[in-house]
Order: sequence, then structure tokens, then C-alpha cells
Amino acid sequence: MKKFVAIVMLLSLLISLFPGDAGAAAAPKLYLDGKQLQTTTDPQIVGQSTLVPIRTITEGLGFDVQWSSPNVNITNGTTSMVLTLGSKTAIVNDREVALEAPATASKATTLVPLRFVSEQLGLNVLWDGPSNSVYLVKKPAIVIPPDVSPGTGTDGSNGNGNGNGNGNGNGNGNGSGTDNSGTGNGTDGNNNSGTTPTDPGNQTATAALKSIEFDGVGSVFLPYDGDFGSVKTQVLHSPERIVVDLPYMNFDAAFSSGYSNTNTNTKLGEISIETHPSLQKIRYSYFSDKPATVRVVLDMAVATNFQVSNENHTVRIDLLEVTGPIDVPTPDKPETPGTGVYKIVLDAGHGGKDPGAQAIDGRHEKQYNLEITLKVKALLDKEQRIKPYLIRSDDTFFELDERAKIANDMKADLFISFHANKWDKDSSVNGTETYYYSDSSKAFADIVHKHLIVGTGLVDRKVKKAGFVVIKKTTMPAILLESGFLSNKGDLAVLFDDEKQNKIAAEIVAGIKEYLKLT
Repeated sequence: MKKFVAIVMLLSLLISLFPGDAGAAAAPKLYLDGKQLQTTTDPQIVGQSTLVPIRTITEGLGFDVQWSSPNVNITNGTTSMVLTLGSKTAIVNDREVALEAPATASKATTLVPLRFVSEQLGLNVLWDGPSNSVYLVKKPAIVIPPDVSPGTGTDGSNGNGNGNGNGNGNGNGNGSGTDNSGTGNGTDGNNNSGTTPTDPGNQTATAALKSIEFDGVGSVFLPYDGDFGSVKTQVLHSPERIVVDLPYMNFDAAFSSGYSNTNTNTKLGEISIETHPSLQKIRYSYFSDKPATVRVVLDMAVATNFQVSNENHTVRIDLLEVTGPIDVPTPDKPETPGTGVYKIVLDAGHGGKDPGAQAIDGRHEKQYNLEITLKVKALLDKEQRIKPYLIRSDDTFFELDERAKIANDMKADLFISFHANKWDKDSSVNGTETYYYSDSSKAFADIVHKHLIVGTGLVDRKVKKAGFVVIKKTTMPAILLESGFLSNKGDLAVLFDDEKQNKIAAEIVAGIKEYLKLT
């Protein structure tokens, strides 16, 4: 019973973060693990609650939904919930729980309170006011490594032993942290006593960290109860890390399974990240008891700008643009044009949080872009004198400048960005077009476009000049292909047809080889 009372109290607190002007508030955008959810009915703001079509969330997560008017039954295998239209109470695992707003029916669509349903079924809900967005994040499986024995630390928390850290931290103790050598030149050695923290329950803690959440896009949220001192940050290199210290803070007793405030040993945990181009892992530990300090470390693939804010009892870390060099593998063979191997960067436009244009059947441009890009790469992999590189090989987001920088840093010989078009004002508009920016790219565009027209079999909309970022900021011949219009029924049928895609890919490769005089 205590668990459900706590849930209701937490719900009341978190709902207050949502905008509350029912008449004027615009419907928020919804994201699940960084991917925007498409809804047939717009979310509605009712008082302090956001109501959304139930299938927007449940079908995307595989939850089971059964309708027996006026009740909606939802289950995910461990939690069972019954919502009744018009009722401000719900039944969760046979317990009655109060709601801020009842489930309603609108235009044959059932609308349910977003935060309540999401949290009951295992999602964390994060509200981003500036962008009017709601991020739903599946709670990650937290891995708690074994207790750290005396003589070791984490990122510069130095014990008395002689462990061998890998990084460049600067602890003054005789031991070494997991990532930072106690005798290195870094600045990550805040525990200078040379001893491991021994009292995670220290009374100097005036705040408790409740969870660590990544929104799937580029922000890490650290919600907490109580008050604490100023956030302290530092950046470490070799490897790249962003270190965030939260002084006068400890972990909440319910932070994660297996973690206890009363445990007298240092605890470590980590969360692996697979949806961000730079962030690889989030690690955390009770770092010090002088004062009580929680440390959160973001392991980065490359140097990345960031900013930290603290509002509404949540510390937020926003990852910004990548500033360090991106490690792009290079071919083993010599790459002198005309005699060696040509490096060609294939850019599947959009991706991740950026779906691109939406087709008239609901599919998105990013899907076509990736499908055709992978087919082109598969064919180029068979060519002895061409080495293809992908900007993205899955549903990942990259900034436009970053795409160009990757190609420039690896000194690629050619760059191709794959896209599909859309024109909302007239669904009869159709056809294929190719874009270039610099005069040095014109010949490449002409040749590939000639083949692309053969591949699509669509109307020839010609080769055009435009200042798209990815072809404007690249230093090698670069083109952008718009194979067809997702807003046109005929073009759409071509673009998502597997046999047609194979033909389009083959013609693009033929155009590349003709331009490089490899035929």
C-alpha cells in the first residue's frame, strides 16, 4: 500500500511540471526513447494533465490493451491497470489509485493521462518546457558491479592501494581510480585523503538523487529531493569524459535495486548508451563523504560541448556540438585518385529524432534514405577500388555540420547525401532531381543524375544548384539526391519497392564508376 501512496504523491508532484492553461497551451510533442511518436489525435491539455491517445504509447511498447466499455484494461505482464472513462480513479494491480484527470473518449479515440499510465507501466516521463516536448524513456537495466574494495576508487577517488587506473586523473592518494591514475596529470582527484569514502549515510547530505535518465536524444536528467550545493563540472581527456559532482548529495534509498544508503562500501553503477553519436556510457558513484558527494561521469567518444542547468529539482546536462576529431577508419590501401582506392561517404539523410518528410502512407523519409544508402554500400563493397563509408548505419541522428565534417576530416573523394522529396500543396508534383553547390561538383551531379533517372523511371526534374549544408560545407565533389516525392502516390510506390530500390542503387553505383572512370 505504501508503494501506491508514494506513486500517487510522486505523480502529483511531477504533473505540476506540465503547462496548465487548458485553453491556450499547444499540444506537446511526444518522444519515446528519442523517437517522435506520431499520433492520429493531438494530445490534449486538461487542467494540469496531458491526455494522449492510448495506442500512441501502448502499441509502441507492446503493452496489451483491451476495451470493454466503459473500461480500458492495460497490462505489460507485471502491471495491470484498469481505467474507466470519466472516472478519476484507476485500479492498478487490484489497488485503487486517484487520478488528476480521467480517461476520456474523443472522436472514437480513447485519451488517457500520459504521465500516470507511462510511469505505472515502467516509463520515466521528462518534460522539456522550452521545446514543449514530453520525453518518455524506458527505464534502463541498471548494472551494479561488485562492491569496490579499499585501495581503489572511481575517476580519481583514490584509496590506499596501488591499483592501475587508465586515465589521467590527479588524486593525491597512493591508489588509483578506475579511469584516473593517482599519479597522473589530470584534475579528477577530488578525494585527496588517500582513503575510500566509508560512510554513504553521512549526515552532511542534504539532498537525495532519485534517478539518472537519458532522453535518447542528447540530455541527461538527474532528479533529486532536497537541496544541495552548486554543481561542479570538469572535462577530462584520454579518454574523453565529462565529470559532474553533486556535493551534499547522496543516493535516494529507492534509487535502484541493490543500492542502499546504509551500505558502508562505495557503490558503482553504469548505464550503456547506444542512441547517441558521442555519449557511450553514464557512470555514477558515491564519491566522497567530505562533503557527501555523488559523482556522475559521461564517457564520450569524442570531445563534446555541454551545458548544465538546475531547475525544478532536476539537474540537466545537455550535450551540444561535437568539438573533437571523429575517429573514422581508413582503408589499408593507398588512396591517390586514379591509382588507389577512392573513399566515398554515403550520407543517409535525417535519422533518429529527425524523421524527415512524412509520406502519405505514414512512413518517413529517414527510412527510405537508410534503405537505399545501405543498398548502395553493399554494391560498392564489391568494388576493389572504391571504399564506402556510412554517416549512419542505423536510426541515429547527426547534425548537418557534423556530417560534412566527417567527410572533410577523412579527406573523402566523393560525398553523396540520399533524400526523398515532399510537396504538401500539390500531391501531383513528382519526379527525381539532383543538387550540387560548388562548380567542381557539377560534373559529378550530371553523371549520377543521368543514371538516377534510369533507376527511378520517374519524371526528370533536372540537376539544380542549392546551398544545402551537407554539400556546401564539404570540400570534395558532393551531391544530394532527391529520388522522388513521398507526397505523390506513384513516386512513393517506387521508392519503397524493394526491386526498384535495387535498380536505383545499381544505377547510382554505375554513375559513380562512370565519374571515376572505373568502367
